[in-house]
Amino acid sequence: MKKRISQFLDEIKHTSTEQKRLVIDIALILTVCLLGFYFAKEHDVFELLVEVTRDYEAWELDELFTLLMFSGVALFSITIRNIKFLKKEITRRQDAEDEIKRLAFFDGLTGLPNRQLFTNRLEHFISYAKRTDAIAGVMFIDLDNFKEVNDTYGHAIGDELLVLFSKRLKGHLRNDDTLSRFAGDEFVILLGSIKNTQDLPLIASKIVNCVRQPFALAGNEVHVGMSIGIATFPNDGCVAEDLFKNADTAMYHAKSEGKNTYRFFSSELDAVAKYKLSIANQLRKALERKEFTLHYQPIIDKSTNLVKGAEALLRWHNETLGHVSPADFVPIAEEVGIIQAIGDWVVKEACQQAKQWHSFGHKEFVMSVNMSAKQLANDAFVAYVKKCLEKIQLPSHALTLELTESTVMYDVDGAASRLRQLKALGLSIAIDDFGTGYSSLAYLHALPIDRIKIDRSFVMKLTEDKDSVLMVETMIMLAENLQLAVTVEGVETQQQKEFFNDTSIDKLQGFYFSKPVSAEEFEQHFLSNQLVDSITA
Repeated sequence: MKKRISQFLDEIKHTSTEQKRLVIDIALILTVCLLGFYFAKEHDVFELLVEVTRDYEAWELDELFTLLMFSGVALFSITIRNIKFLKKEITRRQDAEDEIKRLAFFDGLTGLPNRQLFTNRLEHFISYAKRTDAIAGVMFIDLDNFKEVNDTYGHAIGDELLVLFSKRLKGHLRNDDTLSRFAGDEFVILLGSIKNTQDLPLIASKIVNCVRQPFALAGNEVHVGMSIGIATFPNDGCVAEDLFKNADTAMYHAKSEGKNTYRFFSSELDAVAKYKLSIANQLRKALERKEFTLHYQPIIDKSTNLVKGAEALLRWHNETLGHVSPADFVPIAEEVGIIQAIGDWVVKEACQQAKQWHSFGHKEFVMSVNMSAKQLANDAFVAYVKKCLEKIQLPSHALTLELTESTVMYDVDGAASRLRQLKALGLSIAIDDFGTGYSSLAYLHALPIDRIKIDRSFVMKLTEDKDSVLMVETMIMLAENLQLAVTVEGVETQQQKEFFNDTSIDKLQGFYFSKPVSAEEFEQHFLSNQLVDSITA
């Protein structure tokens, strides 16, 4: 693109040079002609030519003079024609230059200023603001769930949505504000010459609310939201790139807090962003450095109080960062694209540990492993699990794969197909954190699952909240009707444990029995004596 623009500009410069030369040539010709005519008139040159022609009639000078005269007229005509042609060519190339400027500085889809032009305008405003103590706001906008629109309706509809969105958004801005499209579904607004930063929340709320009404696309009503990050000049940066970076950081914070909202940049957010960047950098070599370990939380049989299995939970200790919570590093691993490799390592490590405990005589022990959305979406995952079971020689019934409701809902049909393939290996499938996601009777009936795990958030309030009791009882009854087994997570007190004595649930899990512990501790506390009686670690 840059090469094409450079070629066009060179051609235009060349055309401009040709025009100057032609004007100079015409001026010289006219000057010479005028001087010649003046000289001829002053010295009676025409009469002299007539006399010479008569004296040398044999030389046919009259025909020569006539030829020269017609040649001059022809030359002048050609010059006039070339001027007209050159004028058209200059106009064409000027149009081409305008098109190049449009392509270079404006977005081809929406017609909005692109990043280069926006940056230029922001830098000019910053120079002006430094002289006048003006305040500016930069809003970094990202559409929520735009990928789902593209996946559902196609990229053509997605492009149409971007055009309609940009027009609607522009209609809610002042004339001196600049709206730019940076890339994809990312837009940036420059709010110049605002009186004070207290005006920004009102402006941001107005912008967020402008997309509450759906967009009409291909006969469908499409709903989208937006997440906005706000940085101000001069508080959050005095150069364009700093303002972009800080507004972008605030935007990601808005997304993490539920989307369809706005957040201001702060030094705390900057610290969080830098911490996440450190996590991302260290994660890339964590597998190679063997920094990951698995801890195991026992799963208890309610009727016998025996340890019947464990859930394998990932832990990470880094020399630089220390112990990092899975809540912090797992989402980042998904963002940077290494969750698949980490998840595969967890499956293999957990299977090896289960095999070792089976070899100690605990043949009924079942290992539960969490499965990510990336793994479920990967066509090779089923083959990988099969290879692990065969290579480690772990019976397939000794493995349960757990996934959340939201993981399934990304692609219900694709998830159902892969889950059936996994079930065909002989292992079990469980829905983890049940009740916190997209609970649906339709998908519960359609998916080949064996067990649901009631989320700890419902168990925590059992002794004080009647609604939680009703919810738990309803989920247990639902599982009974669908012939699904039930595990209760988050059991932390004797009262909570006793609540389930007269229910049909068969497995319990929680801190009342034990927190997640290392393999060595698990063997010592639970496999040497499988009977559990209010053990707390």
